[in-house]
Amino acid sequence: MRTPTLAVLLFLFVLAIVGPLIQPYADQQASRYALTAAIWDNHALDLDGLEQVVGRDAAYKDGHLYSDKAPLQPFLAVPFYAIYRSVGGEPAANLRLEENLGLWWESLWFAAIPLAAIAMILFGLAKRVDRTVALPAALAVTLGTILLPFGALLFGHVLAALFMLGSVYLIFSRQMDPVWLLGAGALAGAAVATEYQAAVGVGVLSVAVLYRAKWKSVWFLLGGLPFAILLGWYHTAVFGSPLSHPYRYNVIRGVVDEQKPLVFKFARFRLGNLFDILFSGRGFLIASPIVILGVIGLVYLIRRRSGSVRSDAMISLAVFAALFMVPVFWANPWGGASPGPRYLVPALPLIVTGVAAAWRFRPLMTRLVVGISVATMLLAAVTNPLILPGEPGGIGTWIGLASNGDFVDTIFTMAMGNWGWVVHVTLVAALGWLLRREWRRSLQPSVVG
Repeated sequence: MRTPTLAVLLFLFVLAIVGPLIQPYADQQASRYALTAAIWDNHALDLDGLEQVVGRDAAYKDGHLYSDKAPLQPFLAVPFYAIYRSVGGEPAANLRLEENLGLWWESLWFAAIPLAAIAMILFGLAKRVDRTVALPAALAVTLGTILLPFGALLFGHVLAALFMLGSVYLIFSRQMDPVWLLGAGALAGAAVATEYQAAVGVGVLSVAVLYRAKWKSVWFLLGGLPFAILLGWYHTAVFGSPLSHPYRYNVIRGVVDEQKPLVFKFARFRLGNLFDILFSGRGFLIASPIVILGVIGLVYLIRRRSGSVRSDAMISLAVFAALFMVPVFWANPWGGASPGPRYLVPALPLIVTGVAAAWRFRPLMTRLVVGISVATMLLAAVTNPLILPGEPGGIGTWIGLASNGDFVDTIFTMAMGNWGWVVHVTLVAALGWLLRREWRRSLQPSVVG
């Protein structure tokens, strides 16, 4: 960025919001955290001996328990877990549902910090549409979608979103030389190795690269090859075949779905899922309408703009539409306990140019939509984002929890009780003030001579 101070402040502002939050221990997080612990503490890929801390998100094969998640994030977390253990942190084998500092430590590095990095990249993308609204557009997408609550949870979605966004950023740069294409392919491969569902979006990106780079697109494929090899090795070592996916061995209510192919969860269009995604208490139109406005903005750019802005908007909309179909066709639209359709998270950053466009042609409506979205997602992040699939949940639940004072723990409240919230809010407010001041300064015309 040409404004490094602004970039650093943006990063710190987002990190200050989500970084201190300590979410309760849950199934999804347990599966990832347990695999990291098994590698370091037990020098193994199986979760044997960790049954007491692993919930329903696991796989069972040949008498052994395994994680059912894509392996890259747990692999990357091993050195961080080792540092935590070396300073006296308790092993993951000890079940701690609340104030789990080991879980928080990994969430900080693989959810909160990636979210802050996403905000910086979004700022750069939004500037291509209009520099005067780039910062608010970037913050609207970062804080007004389910990216925010997932920024404090040890899921793989935010990390996968960062990898995919980095790949998109390189593709949009139009530097179709081998080094850039290798980098874009490596980031796309990393997204799939972090969250399997990201493969749907990566497939669309591959077509876009083929169209733009022609024969040079082979470099994009070569960039992703190491991660394909990693997945093939892991699946072979754990499940017996490079194409044998962990969902085939899911442990759900004590039943192993060993005979069911992956498509059994992705078999038919579900109109009820589409309705829930749009209109339920945690649907886009109610809880985060900024997503709908961002999609409308992308359509506007495709119809009204030309050149690179138009073609980039077409790619963004295509990736979003492809990943949007995953929760529509999936067995349940939320993918388990979630504040929204979590399989769509890797595509959410791509609406930023649409939000920037909307801010220009409908500023008042956009401000209103952003205010609703940010307020709702903040409530979700600080109360209970992991609403179960069958619960009505959403904005009503989060308002009720907040009104009763049911908030999550933070590193500040662990040390200071409720006074910790004063420290947290003060830190965020101070960084927000500095960010706003630097932003306004950056928009002033420079004086030459």
